[in-house]
Amino acid sequence: METVKHKRRDRTGEVYGNYTITKPTGKDKEWIARCSCGKERKVINSSMCKLTYCNSCAGKIRMQKKKASNKKPEKDKLQEMKNWISPKRTKFTHEAFYKIEDSWLNQPIIGKLINEYRNTASFEIINWHESDKKALKEKNFRVVVKKRNVVEM
Repeated sequence: METVKHKRRDRTGEVYGNYTITKPTGKDKEWIARCSCGKERKVINSSMCKLTYCNSCAGKIRMQKKKASNKKPEKDKLQEMKNWISPKRTKFTHEAFYKIEDSWLNQPIIGKLINEYRNTASFEIINWHESDKKALKEKNFRVVVKKRNVVEM
C-alpha cells in the first residue's frame, strides 16, 4: 500500500496577535513568524494560536498600562492613625461643662471634656454628689461615658 503525503497548508500572511507568519522553515509544521516590532522566531503549528506578543512588546505594553493607571499616592500612616482615633465631627468642646448621667451614678455629675471618641467621651469630674464620691475616687475622678448620656450645661 502506498503512503499518502498530505499537502502542507500555506500559512504565510496569517496573523496571530502581533505576529505575522512570513515563511516556512525546512522542517515540517514549523514556520517563521515576525512580530510587529521586527523580531522573528520559529513557531510550530500547534502553538500558533498562543502567539500574542514578543517579550519586548509585552514589556512595553505593561509599562504603558502602569503609566495609564492612576496610582494613588501613598498614605501617611501617622496621619491615618490620627484620623482614625480622632472623631469625624466633634460633638463636644473643651471649654464647656457637661452634665453626665449614667446607670452607675446615684446623681448626675458635672465634668469637663478630656477627649472624645466615636461613641464615647472621657471627662474630668468637677462637681459630684457625696454618694458618688467613693466610686469616682476609684476612677481618679475621670470617667468614660457614652455620648448619649451627656448634656451640655
